[in-house]
Amino acid sequence: MKIEVEDISPVMKRLTIEVPQEEVAELVDSLYRELKKEVAIEGFRKGKVPESVLRQRFGKRVMSDVAKNLVERTYPEAMGEKGYKPVSAPDIEIKMCEEGSPFTYTALVQIRPVVDVRGYEDIECEKVEVEVTDEDVEKSLEQLRQSYGEFQEVEREACKGDMVVVDVELSSGGERLEGGAKGYRFILGESARFPEFDTTTEGLESGDTASFKKSFPEGYHDKLVAGKEVEFHITVRSVKEKVLPALDDRFAKTVGFDTIDELKDRVREELLRAKEKVEKDRIRGEIMDKLMEENPFDIPPSLVDNYFRQIVSNIMEGVRKGVIDPAQQPLNSEEFKARYMGVAEKQARGDIILDAIAEKEDIAVSDEEVEGLIKDMAERRGESPEELRENLLNAGIMDAIMDGMRREKVFDFLLKGGNK
Repeated sequence: MKIEVEDISPVMKRLTIEVPQEEVAELVDSLYRELKKEVAIEGFRKGKVPESVLRQRFGKRVMSDVAKNLVERTYPEAMGEKGYKPVSAPDIEIKMCEEGSPFTYTALVQIRPVVDVRGYEDIECEKVEVEVTDEDVEKSLEQLRQSYGEFQEVEREACKGDMVVVDVELSSGGERLEGGAKGYRFILGESARFPEFDTTTEGLESGDTASFKKSFPEGYHDKLVAGKEVEFHITVRSVKEKVLPALDDRFAKTVGFDTIDELKDRVREELLRAKEKVEKDRIRGEIMDKLMEENPFDIPPSLVDNYFRQIVSNIMEGVRKGVIDPAQQPLNSEEFKARYMGVAEKQARGDIILDAIAEKEDIAVSDEEVEGLIKDMAERRGESPEELRENLLNAGIMDAIMDGMRREKVFDFLLKGGNK
């Protein structure tokens, strides 16, 4: 097999690959022998069809199979021989695929850059000691307490923080509109669909009525009100006050602890862990910025696209689970690219640098470390380690998990001062 390489850029190569005529002929003969065993043609017994008839009937199909077979076999061999690590599927163009001639094709491929990382051996960053104050613990406990609060109906005027339950009717130009709502509820000052709900209902009691007007642009997504001035007629059904539990042992038992002191200790531990992660992420960003500045290199566009698609996928999953507010995200693909493509490129560059250091310093993840991570993940998810391992393998993400573990070990190595 002959391989010629055209260097289009450090991360894009065009390989011209030629397979000898003898190898092509051997494959062609093999395919016709298999074909002869399988096909049945009227006028001939199975297995007795002359090769000339087979060539006439199936010549194009056989040569198409030849091309597919040879590309699938020789392309990985060529990548291995040249030491290239492709980051996307190649663009294949068949140049010659005829009996009696060598098989020739080109493969345009984007490859992972080879980076000899400099400047990491003695990299330094200012580290800030983190601490958790009593005030931090109290704030966190109050947030937890708020999440366990219950709304109870009260006979008084609505004020901020109350849940207000209303019936809503709509009209425009004196004519009633379809839509509206029965039992629409919102937290005054926090969660109403339109701010006018807050300003209109504050100070009202159960049974009170009020209204407000709101104009909607022509392009508004709800066609019922698009381009209209709409009057919202509101009837307050109930006002509910949030009643909070006392921070005592009884509350601690509600969230899985025996005493309030045990709960406070756990809150302090979690806060410390969270602050340490924030600090570690800050240092990581500072270190990676320095290494990227010290080690410029070309990066294949398809690799950045892969990272970008993963970012978008993670955001969509967060929206689906309700942990990301869709209103805070871009509205279309162009806005997504404008906001996140630079993030994707930075992530790709950082991972390439960390992987290069791992290879240079022979940093790897042991089987024991992988098993330990799977065990921890399984405990948090309430699964068995065996079940989780099988699920990760079936999902095809085990390699990504190991890559992440190795990069984390590299970063710990850098935090300790490299190989000083």
